[in-house]
Parts: sequence; structure tokens; C-alpha cells
Amino acid sequence: MTAMSTDVERAVAELRRALARAAFATFTGDVTRRQANVLRELRASGPMSQVRLARATGSEQSSVVRALDDLEKNGLVERHRGKTDRRKKIVSLTPKGRAALGPLDGAHRRLARAAEADLNAEERAQFVALSAKIVRSLDAVAERAGAAEELAPTCGAEESET
Repeated sequence: MTAMSTDVERAVAELRRALARAAFATFTGDVTRRQANVLRELRASGPMSQVRLARATGSEQSSVVRALDDLEKNGLVERHRGKTDRRKKIVSLTPKGRAALGPLDGAHRRLARAAEADLNAEERAQFVALSAKIVRSLDAVAERAGAAEELAPTCGAEESET
């Protein structure tokens, strides 16, 4: 690994840690940061298997299952067996879960404003462009490895994983 790639990796990791610290301090109520990520992913992508949800959120499957247990207990998500593969559990957002995202979205917007407060318009545009470039590079790596297909929205199609 070159010094530059190490610097980029370190910068991304530090940004992620700072975001996690700020999110922890900002998000209040009965929904944890991990649960909020799960709810947001389900809203964005629709029903999906627990395995795909773990991959999409970049979380360990066991952590997602624990989050889902709590979310299901509170009526924010529901799980059901797959139609073609009964071993698979499909997770979907309930109306109560969708409603719970409102206050979380407000907290997220406040956090986003705080994150960009010290950047001028040109710096924000540069950051967004550079981030998009890094995302494209990482997506290309994932695509070559076959992972991008596993994370692509399936428009209601079921997966073969549990």
C-alpha cells in the first residue's frame, strides 16, 4: 500500500469515526444508530434478506439480527420467510418504522449541516466530487469481485441466502 492510499484510508476511517461520535451524541430516543441505519436502508432499498441487509449496511450479520430483534419487538420492522426459500428471512419496514424515520431524518439533517459548516461552497463541491470518485473506484473493485451484484436492488426478487 502506498503512502497516499494509506492516507486516504486513514482519512476515511477518521471521518467515519467522527461521524459515529457525532451521531451517537445527536441521535436520541429509542432507536440506536445501528437501528437507524437499518431503517434507512430498508426505506431506500425495500424488503430484503437479513444477509443482504447486513452487507448493505456494512455490519456483521449477528449485529443486524440483534438490531432487527429490537426493531421487530417495537413494531418497526417485520420478518417473514422467503416464498421460494423458506430458510431465508425477508425484512420489511412497517408503517410505524417509516414514521419513526421522521425524527431521525431531522437529526441527520442537523448532523449534515454541522459536518459541512466549516466548508465553503467550493470545498463542499470538491469534497462531494472526490467522494464520488472514491465510491466509483470502490464499486469497480466490488463489481470485479462480484459483490456489487449481491448488493444491487432486486425489485422484490428474492435471494438465495438466509
